[in-house]
Amino acid sequence: MFDRTKRRFIQWMMKTHYMKLRPPMRDEKIPACAIALENHDHHTRAKSLVAAMTIEEKLSYITGIHSFCIRAIDRLGLPQIWMSDATSGVRGVATPVTTFPAAVALAASWNRTLIARLAEAIAHECRAAGISILLGPGVNLARIPTCGRNFEYMGEDPFLAGETASAYIAAMQANGVLPTIKHYACNNSEYDRHKTNAVVDERTLHELYLEPFRRAVEHGALGLMTSYNQINGQYGSEHTYLIGKILRGEWQFDGMIVSDWNSLYDTGRPAVCGVDIEMPAERWLSPERLKPLLESKLVQESDIDEKIIHILSTCSRLGILDRPVTDTKAPSRTNRHASIALEAALEGAVLLKNDENILPLVPSETRSVVILGRNARELPSGGGGSSFILNNLPNGSLAEALREYVPAQASIKILKPRWYRSETDRAKVRSADAVIVCTGYDHIDESESYERSWFFPTNEVRTIKTAASLNKRTIVAISSGGAFETESWIDEVQAVLVSFYLGEKSPQALAQLLTGKSNFSGKLPFTIARRFEDYASVRHYPRDYAKTSYARIMGGQGDPKTRSVCDDRYDEQLNIGYRQFDKEHVSVRFPFGHGLSYTGFSYRDLFAQWNSDQSLLTVSCRIENNGPCAGSEIAQLYISQKQKTVDRPEQELKGFVKVPLAQSESKRIEFTLTTRDFAYYDVEGHKWKTDAGYYEIRIGSSSRDIRLYDSILVPSS
Repeated sequence: MFDRTKRRFIQWMMKTHYMKLRPPMRDEKIPACAIALENHDHHTRAKSLVAAMTIEEKLSYITGIHSFCIRAIDRLGLPQIWMSDATSGVRGVATPVTTFPAAVALAASWNRTLIARLAEAIAHECRAAGISILLGPGVNLARIPTCGRNFEYMGEDPFLAGETASAYIAAMQANGVLPTIKHYACNNSEYDRHKTNAVVDERTLHELYLEPFRRAVEHGALGLMTSYNQINGQYGSEHTYLIGKILRGEWQFDGMIVSDWNSLYDTGRPAVCGVDIEMPAERWLSPERLKPLLESKLVQESDIDEKIIHILSTCSRLGILDRPVTDTKAPSRTNRHASIALEAALEGAVLLKNDENILPLVPSETRSVVILGRNARELPSGGGGSSFILNNLPNGSLAEALREYVPAQASIKILKPRWYRSETDRAKVRSADAVIVCTGYDHIDESESYERSWFFPTNEVRTIKTAASLNKRTIVAISSGGAFETESWIDEVQAVLVSFYLGEKSPQALAQLLTGKSNFSGKLPFTIARRFEDYASVRHYPRDYAKTSYARIMGGQGDPKTRSVCDDRYDEQLNIGYRQFDKEHVSVRFPFGHGLSYTGFSYRDLFAQWNSDQSLLTVSCRIENNGPCAGSEIAQLYISQKQKTVDRPEQELKGFVKVPLAQSESKRIEFTLTTRDFAYYDVEGHKWKTDAGYYEIRIGSSSRDIRLYDSILVPSS
């Protein structure tokens, strides 16, 4: 109880001091940029602008103002450039906006096309609010199942996270808004994030934790945000290997790098090889700190020039320097956006269990529904922290939404906490046609700055078990950004679904899914183990990981002299998520990629063939809906090397297709792979390497429900 009180206070502090809604920009003037764009040469334009700056203007330009803004230089016709959080919508601006599902729910949809449409809608709302830079999406992997920020990320697999983020980023940039993929890198825990050093070997770093970023950069990402933590002894904001050698060197990233808020700890190193702009305000990169280093030649003026060129060339490419700050014609909080939010919520929810086909509820046979649990009166729209959107609170309840889909005379009751102490309430539960327990977490439990518990909050398991003992038609709906404890209660209930955080349309989405108006089509982007200690990544995790500590949250942020940095050793190496459980042959409660439907799907006719120069492998199969209703299946392609020359995962996700099918309809779906998809990171050569030999192509409905197999000979590369 005391710990939750501390968390409430932290959320209040964030809302009051860091998340306060600011008025929207109403600047409709077209900037008069001093250097015109010629022949689409944004880099040359940026260099010319930098050449026209005074040294004072240069030193001021690489630090933020007003917490979320890049300063204007009126003399050169450079406008203010405003930023906002985060992936599920526009946060922090007092204007009508839409609250979309959290990033983990987008990953659970496995639907690139839908994600792109959602990102386009958010980009329009950014433009309407005067926002040009959106601080997301996040792709840090769900290494720790209870990481407080997992809901902002995209699951445990680097391929899924990279593909999801790439679809989001491409659509947003196409509409003139710069997303900053984050947090680069290894911000896989919120436990003492300012004073943690992720100790991770080179191969694991490349194959897992850098891979989503690489994929996004390969697909054209122009913005990136660094992390709070150290990686192998250097802070992300100044990392010579990650930024200099990998990002700027190997990946040829020429976009803009933003610091996370107050994440610098030095001046010289970030100035020479680090972020392009320090946010939210000048501190370590202030003119007062930089001038002595320039005079002593420890920092060159060209180092500062390069940062500004990155900022200005990126903004020029997106049209930010040549348009009004605010686009008064951009749509915001429209019916179309509400429709996209609902569609994303419908596709993001995952049906984990449905014994005896208790779901969907038959409206004509549903005369009484009882709703229990800590989220019964209000379904949480999102997790806490810098992504929490205040504009559309309070969110609605499932009871309100259900009334549209059950008969008007049906009784829908929400029972108070500790209802089981009342014999009257116990009788209501006993006689109900359906009991729905809305449980899990909310933005107080699950937030940036701290971890959440593996276990549900106090009395929630008792609510579930008591309800199930009184009425076998008990359904559990869980709000959560990551995995959670199930073993103490799950065998006693008939149906379980996880809704993550589905935004403002979560009540309507759950009502449609529970009553069969819509079909479940989401699948887990992470593994739910049977026990917390089953995850190899937590075996050396602090015992007090779920305790809230003001010292850990606020003590020493941005200050290298306050508190020491502690190592977080990634000793499990490649063995996270399904990779670990497959290798160790460990039983899990729900595997990666799992998700049920109200219909069924069969797979057949697997075909795989290289093109003439063996650069592209085409894999296809036929999927048929052989169940009682329409539905969408997510076919997942995994590869497995038959004779391994180095230690490798048993299988790795390398493709997925979401295919809608009418009842009895079948479609042939297709995947395309390259030799790079079969590669591992060779630490001796410091490069990716594909061994020639036979690999198994596996296609299935989840990582542990493989339907089709084929062996293919792969050339080396």
